[in-house]
Amino acid sequence: MTKKNNNPENQNDPKKDELESKDAFRDEAESDESDVYNIHDQIVSREKGEPDEGFEPTPWWVWTISVLVLFAMGFYLGKYSGTFGTTAHEVEMPPRLADERVEREVRGDQLYAGLCQPCHGSDGMGAPGRYPPLVDSEWVIQDAETPARIVLFGVEGPMEVLGETYNEIMDPFEHRLDDKEIAAVVNYIRTSWGNDAPEIEPDRVAEIREEHEGRGRWRASELQALMDEE
Repeated sequence: MTKKNNNPENQNDPKKDELESKDAFRDEAESDESDVYNIHDQIVSREKGEPDEGFEPTPWWVWTISVLVLFAMGFYLGKYSGTFGTTAHEVEMPPRLADERVEREVRGDQLYAGLCQPCHGSDGMGAPGRYPPLVDSEWVIQDAETPARIVLFGVEGPMEVLGETYNEIMDPFEHRLDDKEIAAVVNYIRTSWGNDAPEIEPDRVAEIREEHEGRGRWRASELQALMDEE
């Protein structure tokens, strides 16, 4: 007859088995989590650090130049801004009555620089073989009416100047310049670069304009005939 084993240590305890199963599962989960962290650390350790280019501190000399520039700008505005008031322009626009007309200053040198200088040069010597000189030219200094006629209505065809023949076309300024402007540029040409000839008045320019109104460009022979008459 077999004896029954009544030793409680040899009997299975369900609660104890459940606890041991949970502990084993927890240890396994912690082991897996530890492996994940180890793998992540290995990957991160192989990655490069954040780039430093473009994040360097600004050099001291850049700050110094910036401060100097700001100082210079402030000084300029303080000196020339005129406090941004209307009194800053009293020199250019003096006080005047409401019905008083301000005469516009006409300067022959400015007109010449903008209209004539591209062809005849800043020194009035022109361009050899293309544009005639204005210095000592008989067409300029013999009388004031001739250059006024040329500026008003232009000129074309062969023209001998100081022994050299030129054959270019000069456009008229009849509709671009008024009488005062024509007189100003003619007088500038007749008194510059050693030229010393009497000036022409705007009223005389107006007479020439009216006398030859509607005509085309001059020919040298026509101008010469008028010069001989005068």
